[in-house]
Amino acid sequence: MKILFCTLTLRPYLSQAAAQRGYPLPDERKWLWDWLVEHGFDGIDLGETWFDFYHAPDEALAALGEEIRQHGLEIGGLSVLRKIIIPPAEEEVQIENRQKLQRSVDAAALVGAPIVNMSISPQPWQVGIREQDLRGQAKPVGSSLRAHDVDYQYAADFLKSLAVEAEAKKVALTLELHQNSIIDTGDSMLRLLAHIDRPDVKANPDLGNYYFSYATPEESWEEVCRKLAPHTDFWHVKNIQRVYIESADRAQHYNTPLSEGMIDYRRALQVMVAGGFDGYISIEMASAGDPFACILAGKEYLDLLIG
Repeated sequence: MKILFCTLTLRPYLSQAAAQRGYPLPDERKWLWDWLVEHGFDGIDLGETWFDFYHAPDEALAALGEEIRQHGLEIGGLSVLRKIIIPPAEEEVQIENRQKLQRSVDAAALVGAPIVNMSISPQPWQVGIREQDLRGQAKPVGSSLRAHDVDYQYAADFLKSLAVEAEAKKVALTLELHQNSIIDTGDSMLRLLAHIDRPDVKANPDLGNYYFSYATPEESWEEVCRKLAPHTDFWHVKNIQRVYIESADRAQHYNTPLSEGMIDYRRALQVMVAGGFDGYISIEMASAGDPFACILAGKEYLDLLIG
């Protein structure tokens, strides 16, 4: 297993010029590579909010990949956020998101990343709902609870064709278990994977997202791990505390350090390894404050578990 630093939380660390450009230049990111090497990370999970790989020039992406390898690190994957490709999103939103997913495959090939990790859930404004009303609902918008088989087939048709394009570029696809998507439970993930039916399309059982999905979860995180471990090569880890509000039939969630919260990652790791997982673990920041301190604490905890 290899431990990655997820860069999705690093946008505030971009200079004004880098934020306008969409990505940091080599002299603006060397400090990050030095810090990662110092603290023993294997590499990064390249998040779109820190490095806009949709619009960055090809040469900038190729240079990024070469640069990080020169530091003895790797880009384990590209993380693509909330790119819904089916209703309830409007057709123009679906088309734009498909184009971004196709570009992410090209970008992965350019930087030398083996995986594109994607969530196919909506941004709140794409479905006319507030961010705070997406999580913890009894019947959430975009969820597998509301989905029909045609939704799975429609998504699978595109993802299968994308996987064919990716295979030619030596890139694999990972689908992230995510709230407000048709893959928000272990069973719904297996359902979509069965429709796609390709060994190079796998699952990312993000257990934090699983608890975000519903007011009351259908199954335990341990059951999700058992179902998805044989299909996992890239795993986002974060932890939360869930509080159920009975009068509203909904849940609120509070971020916690990786070693605390709803999910016992000591046991989760045992279940995942027993199921055959031996891939990338990407640590997302799961608490407010300094992302470097939070993610480093998560790595130190995982190092103890992995031995």
